[in-house]
Amino acid sequence: MRRFVTLILTLSAAATMLTTPALASTLPEAPVRVAIPGTLHEGRDAAITLEPRHAGRDAVPFDVYVIRIPSRQPVLSYLSSTGIWTPEPTPWQRDRVVTAATAQLATWREKGSAGFVTLLVVFVRAGANPSERSEWLFQPVLGRVSVRPAATAGAGAVIFAGALGLATVAMGALVVLGLPRRPEKR
Repeated sequence: MRRFVTLILTLSAAATMLTTPALASTLPEAPVRVAIPGTLHEGRDAAITLEPRHAGRDAVPFDVYVIRIPSRQPVLSYLSSTGIWTPEPTPWQRDRVVTAATAQLATWREKGSAGFVTLLVVFVRAGANPSERSEWLFQPVLGRVSVRPAATAGAGAVIFAGALGLATVAMGALVVLGLPRRPEKR
C-alpha cells in the first residue's frame, strides 16, 4: 500500500509539474546542471551528468533522486548509488552539498525494453520523501528518453546475405533473359 501511495504522489507531482510549469519555476535553480541523454541503448552503459553551477559554503544539504517513469507501466524506479534501479524510494546521493566544482555521473546498465521513458531528477531536503513536493528544494529536471533495442550480432550478416541473394537472382535473370534464342528445327 505504501508503494502505491508513493507511486500516486510521485506521478501526481510529475503531472502537476508538466501541466503547470509555473509551479516548478517558483523553486530556485538547482546548484547543479543536469544533462539527461536523449537516447539510451539497451544493454549498454548509460549516465546522467551532474555538474556544479556554483559552489557555496552555506549550502543546504539535499538528497538527489533519479526517478524512472516508464511509458508503458506506471511503476516508478529509483536509481541507487550502486547503479541499480529499485522500486523503493532510494536517493542516488544523500546529503549532497555542492562545495567543489567536480562533475559526477549517475550511471547504470540500461536493461529497459525499447520505447520511451521519462527520467526525473528531484532535489529534496536531506532525509525527506521525494513524493512530497513541499520537500523539493530546487527545480526538478525532466527528460523524455528514447530507449533503442540492442543491436543483434547477426543483423549485419542477415542484411549482407539478403543483398547477396538478391544480386544472385538479378544476375541469373539477366543471363537467362539475355541469351539469344536458337531457332527451332522442324
